Amino acid sequence: MKNASFDTSNVKKCCEDKLDIEFRGGKELNGWYILDGKKAARITVPKGRKFIPPKTYKSMARQLKLTLSQFDDFLECPLQQKEYETILKSPGS
Repeated sequence: MKNASFDTSNVKKCCEDKLDIEFRGGKELNGWYILDGKKAARITVPKGRKFIPPKTYKSMARQLKLTLSQFDDFLECPLQQKEYETILKSPGS
Protein backbone atom coordinates (compact mmCIF):
# COMPACT_ATOMS: atom_id res chain seq x y z
CA MET A 1 0.00 0.00 0.00
CA LYS A 2 1.50 3.28 -1.11
CA ASN A 3 -0.93 5.79 0.35
CA ALA A 4 1.96 7.94 1.61
CA SER A 5 3.12 8.43 -2.00
CA PHE A 6 -0.13 9.98 -3.19
CA ASP A 7 -2.54 12.69 -2.11
CA THR A 8 -6.20 13.24 -2.94
CA SER A 9 -5.45 15.39 -5.99
CA ASN A 10 -3.38 12.53 -7.51
CA VAL A 11 -6.31 10.14 -7.14
CA LYS A 12 -8.75 12.63 -8.66
CA LYS A 13 -6.45 13.37 -11.60
CA CYS A 14 -5.86 9.67 -12.36
CA CYS A 15 -9.59 8.96 -12.28
CA GLU A 16 -10.31 11.88 -14.61
CA ASP A 17 -7.46 11.19 -17.04
CA LYS A 18 -7.50 7.40 -17.21
CA LEU A 19 -11.14 6.52 -16.60
CA ASP A 20 -12.91 9.67 -17.83
CA ILE A 21 -14.73 10.02 -14.51
CA GLU A 22 -16.47 13.36 -14.07
CA PHE A 23 -16.68 14.42 -10.45
CA ARG A 24 -19.63 16.15 -8.87
CA GLY A 25 -18.97 18.68 -6.12
CA GLY A 26 -20.33 18.76 -2.59
CA LYS A 27 -18.65 18.03 0.71
CA GLU A 28 -16.60 15.45 -1.16
CA LEU A 29 -16.01 14.72 -4.83
CA ASN A 30 -18.15 11.87 -6.14
CA GLY A 31 -17.78 10.29 -9.56
CA TRP A 32 -19.04 7.27 -11.46
CA TYR A 33 -17.17 5.07 -13.90
CA ILE A 34 -19.47 4.21 -16.80
CA LEU A 35 -18.91 0.83 -18.49
CA ASP A 36 -21.06 -0.13 -21.49
CA GLY A 37 -23.54 2.64 -20.66
CA LYS A 38 -24.04 1.50 -17.05
CA LYS A 39 -22.67 2.83 -13.78
CA ALA A 40 -20.02 0.26 -12.87
CA ALA A 41 -18.09 1.85 -10.00
CA ARG A 42 -18.36 4.93 -7.81
CA ILE A 43 -15.51 6.67 -6.07
CA THR A 44 -15.55 9.34 -3.39
CA VAL A 45 -12.45 11.52 -3.08
CA PRO A 46 -11.98 14.09 -0.31
CA LYS A 47 -11.66 17.67 -1.56
CA GLY A 48 -8.33 19.44 -1.61
CA ARG A 49 -4.78 18.21 -1.63
CA LYS A 50 -4.63 16.04 1.47
CA PHE A 51 -2.68 13.07 2.74
CA ILE A 52 -4.71 9.86 2.35
CA PRO A 53 -5.07 7.83 5.56
CA PRO A 54 -4.70 4.03 5.10
CA LYS A 55 -8.38 3.34 5.77
CA THR A 56 -9.49 5.91 3.16
CA TYR A 57 -6.96 4.55 0.65
CA LYS A 58 -8.37 1.03 1.09
CA SER A 59 -11.90 2.38 0.76
CA MET A 60 -11.13 4.15 -2.52
CA ALA A 61 -9.56 0.95 -3.92
CA ARG A 62 -12.61 -1.07 -2.86
CA GLN A 63 -15.00 1.50 -4.40
CA LEU A 64 -13.22 1.08 -7.75
CA LYS A 65 -13.36 -2.71 -7.25
CA LEU A 66 -9.55 -3.00 -7.18
CA THR A 67 -7.14 -4.71 -4.82
CA LEU A 68 -4.61 -2.49 -3.06
CA SER A 69 -1.83 -3.56 -5.43
CA GLN A 70 -4.05 -2.89 -8.47
CA PHE A 71 -4.94 0.53 -7.03
CA ASP A 72 -1.22 1.26 -6.52
CA ASP A 73 -0.60 0.31 -10.17
CA PHE A 74 -3.53 2.47 -11.26
CA LEU A 75 -2.06 5.52 -9.53
CA GLU A 76 1.51 4.81 -10.68
CA CYS A 77 0.42 4.39 -14.32
CA PRO A 78 0.91 0.70 -15.30
CA LEU A 79 -2.84 -0.01 -15.02
CA GLN A 80 -4.74 1.66 -17.85
CA GLN A 81 -8.45 1.80 -18.76
CA LYS A 82 -8.49 -1.40 -20.85
CA GLU A 83 -6.98 -3.44 -18.01
CA TYR A 84 -9.41 -1.81 -15.56
CA GLU A 85 -12.39 -2.82 -17.73
CA THR A 86 -11.08 -6.39 -17.83
CA ILE A 87 -10.96 -6.43 -14.02
CA LEU A 88 -14.53 -5.11 -13.77
CA LYS A 89 -15.83 -7.68 -16.27
CA SER A 90 -14.15 -10.62 -14.54
CA PRO A 91 -16.30 -12.85 -12.32
CA GLY A 92 -16.40 -11.84 -8.67
CA SER A 93 -16.12 -8.08 -9.30
